[in-house]
Amino acid sequence: MKNKTKLAIATLSSMLLLGSLHSVVHAEPISSHSGNSLIMTIAKAPTSAEKKKMISAEIKKIGNETENTPGAVYLLCISDKSMNGGSECQYYVNFPTFKTYEDYEKWTAKLKGSVVVEPQGMPEGYSFARGEIQNSLDNKDFEAKVKAEGKGKVVYSKKMEWTEAGQIKLEYANGKDNIIFQMQTNSFPIKDSKYRYKSVDSHSAEDRKKYAKILRNQLYWTEKGISYEISTNPGNPLTKDELIELAKTMIRK
Repeated sequence: MKNKTKLAIATLSSMLLLGSLHSVVHAEPISSHSGNSLIMTIAKAPTSAEKKKMISAEIKKIGNETENTPGAVYLLCISDKSMNGGSECQYYVNFPTFKTYEDYEKWTAKLKGSVVVEPQGMPEGYSFARGEIQNSLDNKDFEAKVKAEGKGKVVYSKKMEWTEAGQIKLEYANGKDNIIFQMQTNSFPIKDSKYRYKSVDSHSAEDRKKYAKILRNQLYWTEKGISYEISTNPGNPLTKDELIELAKTMIRK
């Protein structure tokens, strides 16, 4: 009787041991050639070639999605920085552009926060030329979330859902003259400022010659962490006071 009890305990111990092993690793069916041995499969880490293949496939996937979806923004993170030019994460974007103000209005109707709109009393002869919207890519909370979700993975990507513009640019033209209305959110604290104006003629002759292609007449100000600007081309007859009148109605808050 005592021997039978010992045998029962030994058998139970063996069953518990095998049960423990089964919960940790996946056991292959026991081959007739393996005798009493247990063959266990352990997942191998992917090779460099396999990692590159996985990364390329993910980049191609989100590339197709952003290309066909204006406004799409994806953040892709890679565990091995050496396979991404030394960077852990990078954005893939398709910021929307517009050829008509009507299309621009439809897009901005779903956005919250400040939005540039066509101001009241636009100077005669000016018509909408083009527009573009970008969201803010300075989103540390989103980046931290993506990194956490992708931890331990070779490559991981996530689409960003954004409802506020980070930057807007609208251009109106009248023959050789143009006006550009802009806004940009700031990623750092900045004090509000009143209208300031700087004309092209206020720059030195040397700077006017050196930066002839980029210098513009500028009216700019800051409000609640957002920078605004109206600029015109050199030689544009619109005055500072006229630009200030446009500035008063160019923002939908």
